[in-house]
Amino acid sequence: MGDKQMKGREKIEMKKIEKEDDLYASFTKLRNELFKEASELCTECKVDIGVIIFSPTGEPHSFFHPNADKVVNRFLRRDMPRDDADQLAEALARARVEQLEQQLHELEVQQEIEEERAKKLDELFAQDGIVGWPGVPIDQMDMEMVTNLESKIDNLLLQLEEHAKKLTEEASSNVPPSKI
Repeated sequence: MGDKQMKGREKIEMKKIEKEDDLYASFTKLRNELFKEASELCTECKVDIGVIIFSPTGEPHSFFHPNADKVVNRFLRRDMPRDDADQLAEALARARVEQLEQQLHELEVQQEIEEERAKKLDELFAQDGIVGWPGVPIDQMDMEMVTNLESKIDNLLLQLEEHAKKLTEEASSNVPPSKI
């Protein structure tokens, strides 16, 4: 390897990028980062925001939340109170966003649980010595692999049935008597 030492994040001198391709690529990257930050600001701080920027070619790009009309009207009519319908619509929109964020969080947690479960199953199958599971497609397994896998699955099903029966018995014994 080379003897060049990295200095971490160095401060880059602020100057115009001369190469046109680099300029367009940098603009696109920074525009996306700016809009992402604006979106996060809306979500985390519950603010209305408007961002308008012009590309090096003069093309306008914008980001507004909740929408351009609401942000511009609010900016132009700073002294005027917002009407109840607008406030209600904004509150409903924010509530829906919060609900969707909660659903997203729950799905992410569920995904993590399922990924961990799949990882444990892979470890279990690898540790148990199941040949061809899950790396070999079923149609490529020989008779010995199929028989071995079938017996392991049968064993697993029996264990699951016993565990389900045990859980059912525990649940029924923990149910308090109903009030009459």
